Amino acid sequence: MTRLKQLFTTALAIALVATCGCSSLPTRMPSMPTFGAAAKPGTKEWWKKNKNKAEYVVGSGYQVEGAPGFYDSHGQPMDAPMSEEALVFSPEDKASQGLLPGLDPKAQYNKAKQVVGLGPNQRKATEAYKEGEELYAQEKYRRAAKRFAEAADRWPSSTIEQQAMYQEANCYFYDDEYIKAREKYVELLDKYPNSAQVDNVIERMWSIAQYWEQHHQHEPHWTLTPNFVDETRPWFDTLGHSVKTYEDIQLYDPTGPRADDSIMAIAGIYFRTGKYSDADHYYELLRQQYPRSDYQFEAHLLGLQTKLKKYQGPEYDGAPLDEAKLLAKQLSNQFARRLNTEERERLRETQGQVARAIVERHMSMAKHYENTGHYGAAKVYYAEVVRQHPQSQLAADARTRLAQIADEPNVPDVPLKTVIDLFPENPERTRVARVPELRDSRGGDTEAPEQDNDDSTLLR
Repeated sequence: MTRLKQLFTTALAIALVATCGCSSLPTRMPSMPTFGAAAKPGTKEWWKKNKNKAEYVVGSGYQVEGAPGFYDSHGQPMDAPMSEEALVFSPEDKASQGLLPGLDPKAQYNKAKQVVGLGPNQRKATEAYKEGEELYAQEKYRRAAKRFAEAADRWPSSTIEQQAMYQEANCYFYDDEYIKAREKYVELLDKYPNSAQVDNVIERMWSIAQYWEQHHQHEPHWTLTPNFVDETRPWFDTLGHSVKTYEDIQLYDPTGPRADDSIMAIAGIYFRTGKYSDADHYYELLRQQYPRSDYQFEAHLLGLQTKLKKYQGPEYDGAPLDEAKLLAKQLSNQFARRLNTEERERLRETQGQVARAIVERHMSMAKHYENTGHYGAAKVYYAEVVRQHPQSQLAADARTRLAQIADEPNVPDVPLKTVIDLFPENPERTRVARVPELRDSRGGDTEAPEQDNDDSTLLR
């Protein structure tokens, strides 16, 4: 009861004070602990919470909404603009770590590096880069390459890494280790396609490809012949690595000054090694995609020769002949002023060669159909030879054959046709049979490809 009386008396006194507005009692309330208070800007806790929301301002640093001033990549307040070396271009993409980021080998390796003190460190990267520059100036390229590699590893996805990769590749280049230089140049272009050093990189890669190509021309060797002594060349297939380097130049700098040079070089290599289909592909690529190239004339002229070499005879596909004929016509029309008397005569001979090959193929096809009893098709090809090249000897032979097979049926008799008719016909063949045939004005069953009438003058 005594305890209850004390509590009641205390409550009554507080009520009277509040009612009377007495100011004799203290008004200061005891301080209460606060939870979830915002961390102070510049601390590790604050940067950890706001790092993903920070926006980078060029030349100033990172800015966080609600926090005054700018901060560096570690969340520390900045008194001066951020240096170019400290810029980070492409932070690690967490989406590239796969479905189980905790098991990503690359992530585990990076964690291990951080544990032993080899993780990202801008100061260490800058020191390694400066040491590399000093060694590079002294032409101690192998030692300099190691320092540049360390600088790139210590501050990834930054200006330091970009410049260090370029300088590391240059060390290999000037130390005559061209295969390492090419690999590092390609790695740089792959990660930083818009680097300010693209032009210089492309020129160095061009020099490497040229050296390997010329080396093979002076000392040709089998593709699988190993190379154990010459560090300037790859272990195997020097010429193949030259072609791959040319392809990389065109791939990474398709609008650059060396793009058409590289395509022309690849086409020339394939032409000289007898790979005419590949050579034809690259000559055509240059004609279509680089219409203003200085190699347009050579691409037409050599492309024409390539198509003729692709043609394997009247028993094979005649598409190269049709393409060669069209290309010869384009060459005559577009480059008439560039052709001298000798080249005009050579082009005329080539056109005659193409025309003769086309006639010979028509005659071969006609004889093939005649031997198999398909006289209708044979008549079409014989008539085409006569129509397109009436003054040639082959036309005279075609007239003779036409007269001899004039009474033969167009389609051969089918053995056991009565028995075959008893079985149901394939639905697809039935639908095809219902398609009306195209007949030309001469009554033929098939309309042969049209040829230019001026070919007859080339066959006389």
